[in-house]
Amino acid sequence: MKDQAQPKLSPVLALILGWVVPGAGHAYAGRWRKAVLFATLIIGLLVAGFAMGHGTNILKSELWYFAQVCAGGPTLVLTPISDRLAGPPDTMHDSARPNADYADPLREMGTLYTAIAGFLNLLVMMDAYVKIAYPERREEEEA
Repeated sequence: MKDQAQPKLSPVLALILGWVVPGAGHAYAGRWRKAVLFATLIIGLLVAGFAMGHGTNILKSELWYFAQVCAGGPTLVLTPISDRLAGPPDTMHDSARPNADYADPLREMGTLYTAIAGFLNLLVMMDAYVKIAYPERREEEEA
């Protein structure tokens, strides 16, 4: 039997919170352990990739940015830093940056790490949404 005193949670708000801060959607749903785990893993992966790329691999002009921005707020914080470190775009080539070494394999690996962090956050956001939107499925899993 369902508890009538339990407040109604919004799955859309869980999505939004999970985008702003990875894991916040799970915290909103009361799943604190998962929230801390997801926040640590996703933000850690994003920052590790950013460091591997020498801070020049989160650029709006690159296609990877669509994946990276799924990591939400932390990506938005790192984007202006990356823009600054990569230098101004070359007028001859729109995406070329003087300080971004596109031939550096470590930078490319860091870019991949940051993109994976974004995709993982997308999955975590959807998980928080499903757990709130379909609570009856949660009860079936626990039984």
